[in-house]
Amino acid sequence: MDLRAIIEGLSFQEKKVLITLQELGGGAGATDLARRISLNQSTVMRAALGLSERGLVETQERKFSKAILLLEGQEYARDRLPERRMLVTLAGCGSESIEEIAARATLNEEQKRIALTWLKRRGWAEFLKREGKTFLTLTRRGDAALSRKTADEVLIELLAVEERNVDGLSVDTKEPLRILVGRGLVKIDEETRRELELTPLGKQVLEQEIELVEEVSELTHELLTSGRWHKAKFRRYDVVAPGTPIYPGKVHPQQQVIDELREILLEMGFVEIRGKIVESEFWNFDALFQAQNHPAREIHDSLSLSRPEQTKLPSTALVRRVATAHERGIPGSTGWGYKFNVDISRRPVLCSQTTAATVRYLASHPEPPAKVFCIGRTYRHEKIDYKHLAEFYQAEGIVMDPDLTLRDMLGYLKQIVIKLGLPKIRFRPGYFPYTEPSVEADVYFPEKREWLEVLGAGMFRPELLRPLNIHHPVLAWGIGFSRLAMIRLGIDDIRDLYRNDVEWLRSRRMV
Repeated sequence: MDLRAIIEGLSFQEKKVLITLQELGGGAGATDLARRISLNQSTVMRAALGLSERGLVETQERKFSKAILLLEGQEYARDRLPERRMLVTLAGCGSESIEEIAARATLNEEQKRIALTWLKRRGWAEFLKREGKTFLTLTRRGDAALSRKTADEVLIELLAVEERNVDGLSVDTKEPLRILVGRGLVKIDEETRRELELTPLGKQVLEQEIELVEEVSELTHELLTSGRWHKAKFRRYDVVAPGTPIYPGKVHPQQQVIDELREILLEMGFVEIRGKIVESEFWNFDALFQAQNHPAREIHDSLSLSRPEQTKLPSTALVRRVATAHERGIPGSTGWGYKFNVDISRRPVLCSQTTAATVRYLASHPEPPAKVFCIGRTYRHEKIDYKHLAEFYQAEGIVMDPDLTLRDMLGYLKQIVIKLGLPKIRFRPGYFPYTEPSVEADVYFPEKREWLEVLGAGMFRPELLRPLNIHHPVLAWGIGFSRLAMIRLGIDDIRDLYRNDVEWLRSRRMV
């Protein structure tokens, strides 16, 4: 090992700390070291950190408790405890009323109350009722106390001189200390003491010749104009030394996944649309050919609102066409066979599926081409656990164009998943109320070594499209976004996405 190279890499302060440690016998506390070399403690610790990284010094932390006398305690150390002042006054004037003795002892009301409490607790005085007043009489124990101080009085006097390490106090002092702390006269502070000690390598380095030369860490105007920079020794900077961690503001990890998916869809030619937080049951369910007596529309699954009491519906003609599809169906379909209720359609709910946004869009854009997506929050009456929340993100998309087939939709889904960095995907038949045929997609995640369902897709049913005056095939797909985000972020509990754990947020890298 090149000892000279190590010495050359040391700063002026590091050399000074190293030499001073040697002078102090190889070890010292940071406070004593700072006092010895006339540097502040933070400068000494910075130097110690650099020496420790080079293996020249070992740093240890020792915690200890310190007893500190508070202001009231300092007052009593100077003027004696209230009970001592009342005791001495009582002994000098004989049996008198409480008020007279307190006045002679110059005690205020608070001090009088404290003194009486402790006179009684220590058994120094008897309390006698006479002629409507309370008189004090010195007891034998009180008389004996006149000639000797109590342990807590002795401790107050010691603490008035200097603060004491609690661990260094005798066993007999523990109880008096507890009493003084309880009386609010003393407080216990936890303090950390840092000890520095030379390592064998540090001692080897000190056997070499170390030259102490003041170093310049900044090139100032004065150094340049005076020309002193020619002779100055500039401090060498270690560009790989660890610095203080910096935590700048950054996008939330889940939002990063959202932005990534949004960018992929925009690159594929999709246009983003926005959904609503509060929807009518018409757009949330009816327009999707979801029967009004469907279980998903029960209060146990969807979240209804008391205000507003009703929502506005689209044109009467559109509502009538949707109602007919529900009641009697369209050519080739029998519908659901029940009496459609417009009042149910008007009821407000928190949007439970982003499909409501895409169907709204189709109603106003019935002619192809259409290629849109929506990423938004949806709300359902879920029991909250590690994989369910009442509020979560959903991603939805549709494509409308003549001659589209299910094969086209599978191609879109495969392209999306590949762009997300997940090349293995498989499809299987599925069922959804408003698509037919329907598929579900599983994606293989190497980290978990398993296939997980993340996608649902299908072709909108004619019962959904015809009332909207759409006569072309529409591909529709939805991504279980929260599950995708959990896997990408390496978490197993969906609630972790919303806990705002600062340490977790700081440690997350860009996905």
